[in-house]
Amino acid sequence: MPPVELRTLCLLTTLFAGVMVQQDLFGQRFSAPFNPFLSPNGQSVRITAENLEDIDWMEVDRRDEESWYHLYPFGERYFDTDLAPIPWNDQQIDLDFFFPYHGFRFNYSFVFPEGFIAFSYPHYMQPPYTYPNPKWPDAEDMSFIASFMADQTVMHVGDVLISHLWYRIISRPVNEIGRDSTDRRPTANRNPSLGPKYRGHGHVEDADFLNQLTDDIRYGMVGARGFTADYAIVITWERMGYGGAPKYTAMHQYEEAKKWQNTYQMVLATDEIRSYAMFNYANINWTSSTAAGSLAGRGGKQSALVGFNGGNGTGFVQLPYSAEGNSYKLVQFGSTQTAGRWLCRVDEVIVYGGCTNDSTGQLRFDVPYGDMLGGFSLNVSGPCFREQNVIKLQIDELTIDCRRLDMVVARCTVPVNAIYRVGEVSIRLSTDGGRNYPFWNTFIILQHQFSNHPVQLITDPLLGYNDWHSPAANNLTLMWPAVNISSSAGVTIDISVWGYWEDLDGHEMVEIGSIVRNHANGGAYSFDPRVLDRSGRMAHAWRKFTGGLVQVRISDNWAGGWLNTNGDGMYWSRLVPLGWFWKTEWEQSYGSDYAFDLCLEWFDSDGRRDNFYMELEPTLSCPCTVSQAAADAGRFMPLPDCDGEGNGDCRYHQGAFHCVISTIAVWNGAGQTCCYDYDGWLMFSDDYEYNDQYLRFYSPGVPYRAHPFGAFPYKRPPFVPNLSNWYNDLMPYEMCCKWAGHCEFYFWRRQTSGCQEYHPPVLGAAYGDPHFVAFDGTRYSFNGKGYYVLTMMNSPRHDLMIQVRMEQPPKTVWNSDVKATVITGVAAKDNGSSIVQVFARKEFRGWRYRMDVYVDGMRTFFDDISLKTQSFHGVTLFSPARDMNMSRIDIMFATGVGIKVTESRGLLSVIVALPPSYNETFRYATDPYSNELQAVRPTGNKCTDYYRTLGLLGTFNGDPSDDLTTPECTVVSAPYPSNVNEQMRIFSEFGERWRVDGVRHPSLFQTAHMAIYDPLSFANPDFTPTFDPWLPSNDSFWQQLVFSAEEVRMTCQGTPSCEFDYVVTGRREVALDTLATENNFLDMKRTSEQRLVSCGPLVKADGAIKYPSGNNYLDGVTVTFRCKPDYFLHGEQQRTCNNGVWSPGWWAWCRSRSLETGLKWMTAILSSVAILVAIVLVFLWCYCIGRRRRENSTAPSKQRMNQQLAISKYSERKVHPVNSQQNGKLPTSGENLTVNTINAAPQAHNSFKETVA
Repeated sequence: MPPVELRTLCLLTTLFAGVMVQQDLFGQRFSAPFNPFLSPNGQSVRITAENLEDIDWMEVDRRDEESWYHLYPFGERYFDTDLAPIPWNDQQIDLDFFFPYHGFRFNYSFVFPEGFIAFSYPHYMQPPYTYPNPKWPDAEDMSFIASFMADQTVMHVGDVLISHLWYRIISRPVNEIGRDSTDRRPTANRNPSLGPKYRGHGHVEDADFLNQLTDDIRYGMVGARGFTADYAIVITWERMGYGGAPKYTAMHQYEEAKKWQNTYQMVLATDEIRSYAMFNYANINWTSSTAAGSLAGRGGKQSALVGFNGGNGTGFVQLPYSAEGNSYKLVQFGSTQTAGRWLCRVDEVIVYGGCTNDSTGQLRFDVPYGDMLGGFSLNVSGPCFREQNVIKLQIDELTIDCRRLDMVVARCTVPVNAIYRVGEVSIRLSTDGGRNYPFWNTFIILQHQFSNHPVQLITDPLLGYNDWHSPAANNLTLMWPAVNISSSAGVTIDISVWGYWEDLDGHEMVEIGSIVRNHANGGAYSFDPRVLDRSGRMAHAWRKFTGGLVQVRISDNWAGGWLNTNGDGMYWSRLVPLGWFWKTEWEQSYGSDYAFDLCLEWFDSDGRRDNFYMELEPTLSCPCTVSQAAADAGRFMPLPDCDGEGNGDCRYHQGAFHCVISTIAVWNGAGQTCCYDYDGWLMFSDDYEYNDQYLRFYSPGVPYRAHPFGAFPYKRPPFVPNLSNWYNDLMPYEMCCKWAGHCEFYFWRRQTSGCQEYHPPVLGAAYGDPHFVAFDGTRYSFNGKGYYVLTMMNSPRHDLMIQVRMEQPPKTVWNSDVKATVITGVAAKDNGSSIVQVFARKEFRGWRYRMDVYVDGMRTFFDDISLKTQSFHGVTLFSPARDMNMSRIDIMFATGVGIKVTESRGLLSVIVALPPSYNETFRYATDPYSNELQAVRPTGNKCTDYYRTLGLLGTFNGDPSDDLTTPECTVVSAPYPSNVNEQMRIFSEFGERWRVDGVRHPSLFQTAHMAIYDPLSFANPDFTPTFDPWLPSNDSFWQQLVFSAEEVRMTCQGTPSCEFDYVVTGRREVALDTLATENNFLDMKRTSEQRLVSCGPLVKADGAIKYPSGNNYLDGVTVTFRCKPDYFLHGEQQRTCNNGVWSPGWWAWCRSRSLETGLKWMTAILSSVAILVAIVLVFLWCYCIGRRRRENSTAPSKQRMNQQLAISKYSERKVHPVNSQQNGKLPTSGENLTVNTINAAPQAHNSFKETVA
């Protein structure tokens, strides 16, 4: 069958004479691609008035007559059902599948000859049409898709019906639903049983048709990659006349009658998650009907509508030329590369496909986010690309070149190492070489931790050492999606290793070696890291690149490399230590104990850096318990790698049930991490036992020098998202704890923060119909209808505004209006941050998403695991990992304010957490310098002299008596529970005073979303709710048939708020939700707002056992120390925490039994030796003393003998002999002096000897 050329977008058909010759407006002649659904014989069928009655349409393709081959096959030949002969032509069609449309989901439809398909039965309509219905909700606003909505007529030529309304529902065989069939062979070359199968009355199974439709959608619209049509419905309006045209003409006027007719087609395709609508226009000969004031099908008050109405006030989106007199151009142009074909995605919001010739517009791309490391490609569309265009794309500060794939799509590849920031960035496109960037949008840059990691690093489950984190691995395996990286046959890939390093001045991420090159693209590769080729590695890279990533990319020598491939071209792995890559080099340099040497190097270098811990402790101390951590929604959020409600891998925090991380970094880039055990107690590094096996079940949270999310300016250390944290905090854990087995070095540098300085936030809540718990504990109910200020504060430090939207819920089961309101929307900002708006989705729109979230007017989704945490200007949004329907959103402002928004049954529950800095008394209690400047704490009018929170959640100052303060500073009393008069007073004098009127309180709810959330459709200042549902005047007969008073009281357990919701709404499930929400919140408020007194942890020495193992740091707890069986205890065995101070006592420590025994023996030996030495010394001392005494006792006799000898000698020399009388005579004075002098000499000598001794 010869190929047939199709008309393309922006093409001029130069001639119709059996052969179509076409020329692109931009000068290119071409042939269209082959389409298997063309005429079976490749020839046009000549149909005239003479043979019109004799044609067997089961043998003829109805497209052949006028070569409508850009329409999909239709008619009897393809098992279509014709609705034109059926009276009223509006039968309900059961689809047998769910078709998502505009947030709703339908399994039925109504096909009308007026050119549209509806999902609800409409009332009588007469042009001009206006959608959405301005009278909604008082009047019906139907949901429909219009391919050419106008009054139309079924026409006959003679007795032959020439106008038809065909429909056909196509599905895949059951065994092919839900998967992408790669078998694209035509039916003739496949198993005959796989061909089209008639299932009865317009239902067929045709996998070939759905495969072709899938390809047309994928190539016709950016972002449809991965979509597979499992179901489709094809509706064809063939030769429909305009309303008012003759219904019957003569047979010979057949050719003339065709000039009054339009033929067009609608194709709806879905996989029950994503949905696409395609309009194919064959010919448009008239634009409006006589009922619209046209003359012969042209002109009039309104031309045919082409577009999408969501219904129930959700808005109308129209296509070009809709309701315009030139709607015949729908045939000449289109949004795809085929003229007359228009394509849109319609499941959630209407996304216009194809390109435009407008000078400005919105840029569209295939994926809404990308990895901050780069190396990914974006298919973008917006303007129609000419061959001579020089296309450039600007992402944040980066400008890259793009190449034109076709008229609709351009491919832009983001280089590696070029972005290094996270969050929402602007993205703009230029077609004139960068002089102008008229097409724009926003794009999300993800930190590498949150982005997809197509390269999977596989750990051997049998051999634990074959782990990518282990240096001892001898067989490692990685896998990647081979088909997605490139669909070209014979392509080869390179597997390379990239390393990351940083210091105080800069950072570097480079390719440092390879694993294999020019390898077949098989999707998996295994290798032994010990025998890798080391010749191509970067010289001396082993000295600093201890961690990095594995990259798989198309080989550089294959057809231009990964930049020119038709697939993704390049994939990254997660961050991984490179011990397996550098083990040989490290052993050669450091020896077998290389891990300990690497740990010591880090220990020394980190110790020389600034003490980042000092900036964390005063402002971001760890919460004392997990309940406090969960309640502090503004300052802390779950750690992505160790989340009790999500990823429980906890590789770096073994033994932890839940970990939290500070929402933002402090000024030096540091972040706080706190982990809690399964009992909810804070885990401390001081409780770590110096044993590498202890890490298997105990690894606490520690402060990080670099916050995992990074911080402004992002592009320099230590602020680089993810990578700085990996290099400075996680890689040292691997080296010291996992490799070297000396985690004490790591914990000496990363000591867990205590909770002594932690000040918990205060909580306020609004829930149910609705009921409020103010910050200081006051409880009341208020049922206003409109926008209201939930809480606000305007001070030099804070500019907080949180508003809520309150409207009536759906009617009761007895079809009565509910005389109460519920919260359906929240809008918030703080200190010039982005404005966040959260709305509960309307009834029947919550099957996929329960809430709609807008940030600065842009719709944001959280249904992808990579998008669970998103950062914007001054605010971070978080959705729990297991919450895929967007039923809970946490809003965390940089100031520490947190908002938890939860949806249930169309109602929103809002919990606001304010840090202590929002307390009006906090400033004067904690800032003595400020007191000194102001002399005294201000007194007088609190509304004018104090900076305080105001609104429906009251004031935050610890004084419940002034919670209900009006903008005029009037205080309204609020006893709970309140009687009718008190409730009326609260309603009129307090609640209504906080209505957002646009003057006193400007609205944060943006007008761009009024089509769905129009306040004029619900806001009513005169609305009066029910104050006491038990009053007989509020009772009804039908209400008594649904429930009894006894049933209400038993269900609600005496809780007034639950009883109120039960009686007013008539819905038991709403009342139970209110009861559960109130009990949970009051329990959270009670357990988390109390500031707990902590003494901090007592250090546990090696071999010591500390009881209790959980709460061993809070006031009143007694800690007992014991030793393991092989240890002996020393120091104080028990210590008690009293008023934040541990009781006095010696530090408890343990000594091993072997060391203790050795020390005892050594002590005994040394003691014995010491005793012997002492005995010897005593003996020697005694000996010396005795000798001295003996010497002293013999000295006088010797002295006398010497004296006598001296005297005798002297007398012989000096004294003459005398007689006996003279001998008895006393000596003279001179003689006495001589003798005394002689006697003194030996005495002086003896005295000197004693002194020396």
